[in-house]
Amino acid sequence: MVFSFKKIFGGVKKVAKDAGPTTVGIDIGSASIKVVEIEETPRTVMLRTYGELQLGPYDAKPLGEIVNLPKDKKVEAVTDVIRESGVTGHSGALAMSLYSSFLTVIPVAIGPQEDITTRIPVEARKYVPLPLTDVTLDWSELPSVGENKSNFKEVLIAAIENKALAEHRELFSSIGMTGEAAEIEAFSLIRALWRQKDTTLAVIDIGAKSSKLYIVRGGMLERLHRVGQGGREITRLVAERLNINFEDAENQKRSFDRNVEQGPVIHQCMTSVLETSLSEFGRLIGQYEARLNEQIGRIVITGGVSASPYALEYIKDRFARPVELSHPFAKVAYPAFMEDTLKEIGPSFGVALGAALRKFQ
Repeated sequence: MVFSFKKIFGGVKKVAKDAGPTTVGIDIGSASIKVVEIEETPRTVMLRTYGELQLGPYDAKPLGEIVNLPKDKKVEAVTDVIRESGVTGHSGALAMSLYSSFLTVIPVAIGPQEDITTRIPVEARKYVPLPLTDVTLDWSELPSVGENKSNFKEVLIAAIENKALAEHRELFSSIGMTGEAAEIEAFSLIRALWRQKDTTLAVIDIGAKSSKLYIVRGGMLERLHRVGQGGREITRLVAERLNINFEDAENQKRSFDRNVEQGPVIHQCMTSVLETSLSEFGRLIGQYEARLNEQIGRIVITGGVSASPYALEYIKDRFARPVELSHPFAKVAYPAFMEDTLKEIGPSFGVALGAALRKFQ
């Protein structure tokens, strides 16, 4: 199965063949940065180390706050998390944020003798919000569902800002690493969560800035949707309702007990924010299942908010069907004593792990 496109990031310096058996996955989110280092052994791929660092303090903001760091601060943060987590490898892969890219599924009308390749730039101009000269464009034709007698093909297109690609190259150069050809974060996350036995998969990624839905069939991303609310909005509501500062609200959100005095208030803040996203995602999943004429095999929740107390319980009730909490580290080997820790932190590390796994796919 292939999650990356054919030519996007082709200009990025690739890892040399003799770069060694280790690789580092880097996920620079809106509120934190995660790294995962893995190593290929004769029998398996093994976890070497991992680390997470909150980005708020690099912009004089509290933990959990959304930031947009300048280049020098971003390099400083990446350097710090690599050092503090004990990463020793010198090659890696950076997952590109959806906010520096454009990813969508579009219908493309094709004549009987027409080459679809010639139609893509024409159709892409209707959807990509930037001039095509300012982006690197790629695409993948999606398999049809059932008997498709129309002349329309569904195509997944991706457009990445050339400016973001240049910053990606500069970042790796600044931290003294060679870069595996990068990819959009959605594909890194899918790689970390897709199982060989899966036929269809719905991933609900609840991050600090937004919540995303990815629907995958046969290893191919077929539907995606983003809602602009996430963990940061929950924290803001908790701070407002309890009359506490943002950082205290962030800490309480992560470890509250619904049975103590302030617990019900925090739980209500969480569910009121999640309800908007889950309602929209449930509708889209239902539409997709009706079109496919079968139920999606697995629904998995991931992202930092998904590991919050009672989040899984609430989402299961909301969908009235089985929902799993992601465990991306199941894709690699690790010491048995780390099992509980890795299950607990796993929902935050899917993108970083998936980026690292690309070298070994």
